[in-house]
Amino acid sequence: MKINAHPHLIFGAKRESLLGKHILNARSTISHFLKDKNSDTTKKIEMNVLTSIRFGGILHNVIDKENYQSIDSRLKFISLTSTALERLHLTQPRGSTIQKQKFLIHQTIVYLDTLLAISEHLFALSVIEDGKKEKQSDKQKEVEELVDEVDRIASTAEFNEMSLFTGDFAKSSRTASMWFLSENGEMFQIFIPTMTSKSLGLKDFKNDAITISNPSDFQNKVKFAIDRIKEERKQMVNVLES
Repeated sequence: MKINAHPHLIFGAKRESLLGKHILNARSTISHFLKDKNSDTTKKIEMNVLTSIRFGGILHNVIDKENYQSIDSRLKFISLTSTALERLHLTQPRGSTIQKQKFLIHQTIVYLDTLLAISEHLFALSVIEDGKKEKQSDKQKEVEELVDEVDRIASTAEFNEMSLFTGDFAKSSRTASMWFLSENGEMFQIFIPTMTSKSLGLKDFKNDAITISNPSDFQNKVKFAIDRIKEERKQMVNVLES
């Protein structure tokens, strides 16, 4: 389907498109690495994946045939974000104050959707499917990669250099506030809570990712994260519809 691009938003769309292609190439490299039956099982490849144009936007990976699945899983969710942001830049105008406000909310929802998809995948990892055997250590590696991805999103999600998920605009914040202008000219405040892995309960007090060794406890913690993300997404949709 052809997308009607807004001319002022092409730069953002091109940036996300380039990031998406870079991630796609990285996943293709992993796929070719796995298909090489002649390679040594202990062979490793190093890969730098561009995930953002911000400082520190390079994801360094050392891939072997033991950890490839967890890394590819993470790249899949990074790609999901880039694709959604590219479409947003192409379809959502950002000329007036009202339009910029709506763009910010739409962008926040994009990041929340990825966080939700990651959390739901984490929950699925704890469910043992009939006839399917997977090493628990492999699943735990994937959990750790995806929890790290939650923190990467939290640290890089921004609008006009304003960090969205690190607590700057939470209700308890004393450092910043975010005020919107309604279409009838009234001002109103919105809040965006902290969305780091620790705040979502995906890391323990030692800052380690939750473990899958106790599926019931793991599921309860992930369910807490899912519910929090869904609630925040609902609040953002309400702002759009108000």
